[in-house]
Amino acid sequence: MINPKILRIIGLQVVVTLLAALVVFVMSDRVAAVSAALGGSIGFLTGLSYALRSATVRGNTPKDWLQAQYAGERFKFVMTVILFSVTFTLYRSLRLPEFFLTYMATLLVYFAALLLD
Repeated sequence: MINPKILRIIGLQVVVTLLAALVVFVMSDRVAAVSAALGGSIGFLTGLSYALRSATVRGNTPKDWLQAQYAGERFKFVMTVILFSVTFTLYRSLRLPEFFLTYMATLLVYFAALLLD
């Protein structure tokens, strides 16, 4: 089971992604908004993949819990590489500033939530 705090963080990342894409759409165009949405999506999808994988603990010892966290981090890293690769390969119109700024905004939400909670 995923911790409710983690689900709140991921939900906040989704909201930041949608707001960023909306602001970019209003200020620029559809291609820039899609780029922003893709960047933010990578941010929250990899966080969700970590949460799902690390919640799968085989056993009840502290070692089992730690191994689940390590497995979650590995899975998140692999998913990040895959999602970046697929995005760069399939979406040729990608606007890098909007893409990376929204991706970084989702990371900022994650780290701010860790510091403030």
